[in-house]
Amino acid sequence: MQIALLILLACPCAALNLYGHPSGALRLLTLVAGAAALGAAVVAARMYLVVDGEGIAVRFLHREQWLPWSSVAHIGVVPGVRGAETVRVSRADRTYVDVPPSLLQPSRPVGKPVARALLRDAVRRMEALRPPA
Repeated sequence: MQIALLILLACPCAALNLYGHPSGALRLLTLVAGAAALGAAVVAARMYLVVDGEGIAVRFLHREQWLPWSSVAHIGVVPGVRGAETVRVSRADRTYVDVPPSLLQPSRPVGKPVARALLRDAVRRMEALRPPA
């Protein structure tokens, strides 16, 4: 959803420059704002969550976290991460990685109980990929 909003921000900026006749200062402002929004959308599109038999990889906007299964102690649902519930992967050394909520939230609006159930299902599917100890 964040990517779509950034692209929607860039569209009026482009439309104003294409179809309107803004002043030089306004043209520069809208070009900079539109380019910044598109650049942020490209960066946001690079975020991902991959879970396989070797471990869990989470890429954020500026960094990537690799968690081999040997270092994962617990996977659970936690509230209040950037205003939403999400999945937290706890390491054996008591540090943790929170998956960005935008990677796990449903694509259509649902109630909190349904979203919570979907997150718990995601945790079950992640745990199913963990190799036996």
